[in-house]
Amino acid sequence: MRFFMQVGSSIGSVVLGTISLHLAMGQFNRRISIEQISYASAVAEGRSPSNVHYVSLDGNDDDTGSLSHPWATIQHADGIAKPGDTIIVLDGIYRGDVLLASSGTPEQPIIYRAQNKWKAKLVGIGSGAGSAVVGVSGGYVILQGFDITGTNANGIILASYGSIANHNRAVGNYVHDLVVPCNSDSGTAIETGGGDNYNGITHNDMLENLVVNIVPKGGCPGGHQASGLFAETPGSVIANNTVINAGYGIQSWHAASNLVIYGNTLVNNLRGITVGAGDAPYGCTNDYTIVQGNVIYNSIELAIAETGRTGLHNRYLDNLIYAGNTRISLNNGLRAMRTAIADPEFVNNTGTAAGNYQFRPTSPVHRGRLARLRAPTAFGKVTSVASTKVLDDTNEIAPIAGIRASATRISEGESSVVTWTTKNAVKATLNNLSVPLNGSLTVRPGENKIYKVVATSPSGKNDWGSVSITVVR
Repeated sequence: MRFFMQVGSSIGSVVLGTISLHLAMGQFNRRISIEQISYASAVAEGRSPSNVHYVSLDGNDDDTGSLSHPWATIQHADGIAKPGDTIIVLDGIYRGDVLLASSGTPEQPIIYRAQNKWKAKLVGIGSGAGSAVVGVSGGYVILQGFDITGTNANGIILASYGSIANHNRAVGNYVHDLVVPCNSDSGTAIETGGGDNYNGITHNDMLENLVVNIVPKGGCPGGHQASGLFAETPGSVIANNTVINAGYGIQSWHAASNLVIYGNTLVNNLRGITVGAGDAPYGCTNDYTIVQGNVIYNSIELAIAETGRTGLHNRYLDNLIYAGNTRISLNNGLRAMRTAIADPEFVNNTGTAAGNYQFRPTSPVHRGRLARLRAPTAFGKVTSVASTKVLDDTNEIAPIAGIRASATRISEGESSVVTWTTKNAVKATLNNLSVPLNGSLTVRPGENKIYKVVATSPSGKNDWGSVSITVVR
């Protein structure tokens, strides 16, 4: 994992590939799959030039979208993008809200990427509850490397509406200086979103982002504070982010569960990390969440807290806390394990984006268990929630389940093909009926329906995925 971010530094090129990192955690063990990403390359490896399109302030939406004849708006690019496409946005300030509705696939996500890190600046113009500089309603979409700010209540919502906005990622963005409403909706820098009432939305990730100055209007004394990163649905990875002065640094609520909150650096927030569930869609419990290897500095209220409905299987391991309120408050008699109370020794802690939040050579982060938790690359990203769940001492690899539909919106009487895959499993069920470990099925639902696949490992551990099909009458 990565324990540091130097604000203002450039990201260099690393080789695409997948590595496996095993983390010893006392009586628990965990295997993490990390996919390395190349930021310097303008064209994603394996994608032909025809799959790469460009947006420029000097472009024209009537042009071809090539580097020499770029489009003018990201919104236009979204209307044309198809699975496997990369949309590269050239340097400049782009004003106006963006809604990304096109979807990729598990094998071929759609990537929207700044050509140069934080040099393409998206400035939102919306306001009020639910407004976002960038909203996503499609699935398998990656938003990478943008500078994001504006008048909106939210920076990025990874599932702004609908029921198919799954497996989206915000990677390496700089989201800053948002003044959010002082009401129950408040606002966030980046959130998973819940789509239409949180139904079927899963696995939306926030990785390697920098979040600074997300504050409620007028300070909102006694009211709902802002959030830096906010998980509202199951299966999200929140890893390797830096959050400075953002109310609740990392918060989870609504239908959140099975989260991985890992390797983040949180500085000068009202509260460091909040794990919980409640309100709509009601009846949800946040369980099987792991909070590990985070550095929490100078929180005002609590460093780590559980609120609302939480389960017995959440784990809090190997976190470093210092200054301010260092208290941890957990439900159900749970206790954090191996928490270090020590100065992280940032290189230059200014409390602002101008600081350098790497650690000095003498930092405790470089010693003992914390040192062993560091990944071999500074710019890796966790790619599988299922592969990061807490395992028992047999070192068993967790099961993984995935599912997709050939069409997620059909007319009455039409059909769709549901395809599911599993790994490390001995049993699979589809809507509680036994099915082969990998397969497909033609379905013709008479009404809106969710198809849920569950993979079960030899020891009985489960992972699941779901897809919703909407029937238009």
